[in-house]
Amino acid sequence: MDIPVRSQSTGLNLTPLIDIVFLLLVFFLLTTHFIEEDGIGVRLPSAASTTTREKNEIAVAITRDGRYFVAGQQLPLVGLEQKLRGMLRSDTTVVIRGDRDVPLQTAVSVMEKAGSS
Repeated sequence: MDIPVRSQSTGLNLTPLIDIVFLLLVFFLLTTHFIEEDGIGVRLPSAASTTTREKNEIAVAITRDGRYFVAGQQLPLVGLEQKLRGMLRSDTTVVIRGDRDVPLQTAVSVMEKAGSS
């Protein structure tokens, strides 16, 4: 009596490996932090060192021609204080993002408005 012999495949099953690679790809794509910048055209000055940013912050952008923007909305200097007063909480930080050609007095004026709010 002849016993049928099964032929064993010598190939390697790559399906589990491909599944794991795709799962890792999806994991890294979902956990990557994409930084959103304001759409205001401000050329920031360069610095040798950086510090970490706090999560609760309000960005005030100052353009070269002296316009002020908070959350994408253009405001006059007088309206800036009222807007900041409505947005500030005890754990909020105001970040000034000024163009490199903005005079220092302009940035100091924004600091005074933020401090008085």
